[in-house]
Amino acid sequence: METFDHKEVEKNAQKKWAELNLYETDLNEESKDPYYLLVEFPYPSGNLHIGHWYAYAVTDIYARMLRMRGKNVLFPIGFDAFGLPAENAAIKHNLNPKEWTYQNIEHMRSQIASIGTSFDWSKEVITCESDYYQWTQWIFTKFFEHGLAEHREAPVKWCPKDQTVLANEQVVDGHCERCGTEIKEKILTQWFLKITNYADRLLEGLEKLPWREEIKEAQRSWIGKSEGSYLEFALVERNEKIRVFTTRPDTVFGATYVVIAPEHPFFSDKQNVALLTNVEEVNAYIDATKKKTERERSENKDKTGVLLMGIQAINPATKEEIPVYVADYVLGSYGTGAVMAVPAHDERDFEFANKMNLEIRQVVTPAHLNTDNSSHPYTGRGVLINSGDFSGRQSEEAMWDIVAKVGGERATQYRIRDWLVSRQRYWGCPIPIVYDPEGKPHTIPAEHLPWVLPTDVDFTPTGESPLASSKELRERVINIFGEGWTPEFDTLDTFVDSSWYFARYLDSKNTHSFSNQVRMKKWLPVDRYSGGSEHTTMHVLYARFFIKALYDLDLVPVDEPFMERFNRGLILGPDGQKMSKSKGNVLNPDEFVQKYGADAVRIYLAFIGPYNEPGNYPWRLEGVASMRKFLDRIVRVVTQASEEEVISDALARSFAQASVKISDDGDRFKFNTAIAALMTLLNEIEKVETISKETARALIKMLAPFAPHLAEYLWENLDGEGSVHSASWPVYDKALLEKREHNVAIQVNGKLRCAVTFALGISEEEVLSTAQALPIIKKTLEGKTIKRVIYIPGKILNLVV
Repeated sequence: METFDHKEVEKNAQKKWAELNLYETDLNEESKDPYYLLVEFPYPSGNLHIGHWYAYAVTDIYARMLRMRGKNVLFPIGFDAFGLPAENAAIKHNLNPKEWTYQNIEHMRSQIASIGTSFDWSKEVITCESDYYQWTQWIFTKFFEHGLAEHREAPVKWCPKDQTVLANEQVVDGHCERCGTEIKEKILTQWFLKITNYADRLLEGLEKLPWREEIKEAQRSWIGKSEGSYLEFALVERNEKIRVFTTRPDTVFGATYVVIAPEHPFFSDKQNVALLTNVEEVNAYIDATKKKTERERSENKDKTGVLLMGIQAINPATKEEIPVYVADYVLGSYGTGAVMAVPAHDERDFEFANKMNLEIRQVVTPAHLNTDNSSHPYTGRGVLINSGDFSGRQSEEAMWDIVAKVGGERATQYRIRDWLVSRQRYWGCPIPIVYDPEGKPHTIPAEHLPWVLPTDVDFTPTGESPLASSKELRERVINIFGEGWTPEFDTLDTFVDSSWYFARYLDSKNTHSFSNQVRMKKWLPVDRYSGGSEHTTMHVLYARFFIKALYDLDLVPVDEPFMERFNRGLILGPDGQKMSKSKGNVLNPDEFVQKYGADAVRIYLAFIGPYNEPGNYPWRLEGVASMRKFLDRIVRVVTQASEEEVISDALARSFAQASVKISDDGDRFKFNTAIAALMTLLNEIEKVETISKETARALIKMLAPFAPHLAEYLWENLDGEGSVHSASWPVYDKALLEKREHNVAIQVNGKLRCAVTFALGISEEEVLSTAQALPIIKKTLEGKTIKRVIYIPGKILNLVV
């Protein structure tokens, strides 16, 4: 069987593309429709793993396909280069974080090129370069000037080892995700971006976006808008009330206890604490809660809590005295930090009540049904029972009358919180703020931007922001602003850097503006953004907030950054488990590239499963080998191509169908079925002796997006003009796509006996006579009489005997 030297083929193809400058996009081109295809830019960790390959190589297929179909495709790349890993690595190896980062960038550039990607490197952005973060800082100053950046105290999760604030997502089981250290809670003055101002618009904007529903639902859940009411529960023998927020005030007659969050202001009042007879137990519980994240607390199935002994509340509807608990399943950041617990009609309250042996009182039942709430809660709407004068009424209809009766008020709450962007680390974008002698914050004027990261810094973790050790930074502030002025020492969360990078690609060398207004109007929003599902509720949401805020400031022409968002699946190890070093199942793609070639790896990754759907795909060791065999088969049929320009109608139809199928499936990121169509076409080709060179060129064009190196090699061997990647996608006469045959199911007494292919337009009589002549039908009809013939043209012939 014919084969090829993939190492030589890859080297020559990549050299040719570089010489032709094939993938640099002219952003001002007017003769072609623009298409902005974006993949999340990488963190320069130092080595490409199989996840990088999956991210870039498969998306690259679509970029190549679109170019061949006549689009002016922007497919840029850069590096999300600030961040904690660089700083930790630098500390470990006694390097400057910048040196470590740029070494990795250089290495990763060559690795990304080895995949055969068609990225436009001329638009590259690197977020740690001052000509990029100058504009991150400028945008921050605009947010500050318009009340979207705020400086205030807040409790934070603190890693004692890394000596920095952690996002909730970076805490697992009370420990730092990165180093495993038990986290602490601290109160720090921090910078926040007011994403909560945009909660409703972020929700409303989802309605017009053609995203998959699970992506939109994840953002809706993160924003967490709830319509409900505030109700007040008076404390017994205390001139104080606990205010709760509830989305189900219609169930207040079933509230049998109250729960307050461990961080509730109740515990800051010494008089309240003095009433507790188990204060040590309560304080120990509160301290333990501080080591957990909000997500861990809300998702924990094992409910815990402590009774506040000495405190009781009064149900405003029943006037009964009910117990009060502190429990970590209630969050201080949501609602009022207190809930009325209705265990008969809320799953979390039900679990807690069962564990604590608390009363479960049913107050809503489905219409016309009696339900038993002893084994599970009923959370739906229905008819009120055990609800005083409201019993017998529909719960939803009576809800606001109940609120009025108990003196409550309507309210809307959100789960989302303002975005904490301060980080007590060195390797990040300096926050462009200085403080006057009275401690009031001021933005750095534009003429002093970029506000460069100082280099005379001891970035060994001490608990204080490393920039505080810079003598140059302090002197810089005094020289510009005067004695008594001090710098901000924190740096920005790296998610700030990545919230606008797609706009910078449009004019990455611009020294006068963060982007180009004319180009943004032409190229934004991004047509399709491909990335990991883990970024749905942070990075993608933050980018949407940024663009909406910049739109309000008349700085961008659109209010959504991404027209389409596609989340890819996850490649698992050969054992079917998520890859990790501890499990020993991490794959090095370089091994497979060396043995089978980059194109075989690309095609296997594209074939492994639908790219735009959430899914986990185990890596099959034999999969890449089988794809290499597929490519070798293509080499054989192309190598044997002749000068003869004859092609049968059947094969011409196969080419036409494959061209449309591959293109259509590519539009939907269904590359697995697109490759299946290419395989089917190859099977049809192999049924004939040889194909013409012209037909072989068409095959190579369809192969090109998937196996770009091999396609370039075969194109040159067939004397193709220029690069195959500059050629047009094969288009065929529509007549070839018209159905010329149909399958008819032959039944006897409704039972399928066989199926026969007939030409379009055949008469019922011809179908019947053909069917009766078939051996299987003859045998079935022996000794029987046809009483009736049912014929549905082109579908079914049923003989009733």
